[in-house]
This record gives sequence, structure tokens and C-alpha cells, in this order.
Amino acid sequence: MARRMKLPGTATQDENIYIAMGKLGIQPGHVFLDIGCGSGAVSAAAFRYTDRIYGIDRRVEAVQMSSSKIPEGQFLIGEAKDILADLPEVDRCFIGGTRGIDDFWPQLLKKARPGCIIVADLARIGIACHVVSLMKEAGVFQELIQINIARGYALGGDIALKPVNPIFMVIGKC
Repeated sequence: MARRMKLPGTATQDENIYIAMGKLGIQPGHVFLDIGCGSGAVSAAAFRYTDRIYGIDRRVEAVQMSSSKIPEGQFLIGEAKDILADLPEVDRCFIGGTRGIDDFWPQLLKKARPGCIIVADLARIGIACHVVSLMKEAGVFQELIQINIARGYALGGDIALKPVNPIFMVIGKC
């Protein structure tokens, strides 16, 4: 497994990225938006399917990391609420950062094309419930899933499993 540079926040586990890609169903030509793009790992996975990649993060180092992984993408520094208006309509969206979601959610819905799939990957149950509520209110909620990953390690001549913090994935379709 490739080592990732550390940024503040919770890194998206590889397994979560694989599940998100399956839920998103990205096709060639789709416009993909990564809100809270962090290290760029999710955008890099999306780039396997489409070359129309946009990312937003408030951290300069996150945008630099994402840009270095996908030079063809457009990664922007700032708040999603301030940037969304200048972006094209979106076919698929991954939300890895929810700070300010109450401010950017209405704008995201305006940018979402019919059939747009939105996947939010969340470490905290409180924000997962909030995102479910936002999606239900907008009439786009599809499902909430919990993802549990455990990694093996050597213990007493055998293998034991150490759990990774569970993730809540909220999926919506416009």
C-alpha cells in the first residue's frame, strides 16, 4: 500500500475509495468534484474514469498535493461556498470535508446535473445524520452505509486484527 503524506483530518482509506468509486459510477466525460480534496487520493481514483476533475480544499498544502497527483485537474484553495458558482455543472461529487456544508450544500445542488451522484465519506455519526437530513430535505437521499475495516498484524505467532475507525458513507442521487 502506498504511503500518503499526512494532512490534518482523517485520510480516506483505500477501501473506502474503492467503495466510493463503485457508488459514484463515474463515466468518461463526467465532471467530478472533490470537496475537501485533501491528499488527492479520491481525485486520483476518479481520474481513472474521467479527466474532468475539480477539487476544493481550504488548505494550501492539500491543493498542492492534489495538483501534483493530477496536474490535469483544477484544484482550488478556499471555501466551497465561495468557489462553486465558478465551476461547471457536476455529474459526480465526493464530499470528504463537511466544514461549511450548510453554506455550500444549496450551491452544490444548483450545480448538480440531473442524475448527479453525491457521496459523502464521514468519520462522525453526528455529521452523517446531518448530511442524511440535508439529502432527505432535498429529495436526493439514497442510502447510508457504515464501513468497518480491520487490518491484520502479527501477534503471538498468529495474526490478529486491529480495527480502523468506522466510516459512514451517505449516498444521494439528484
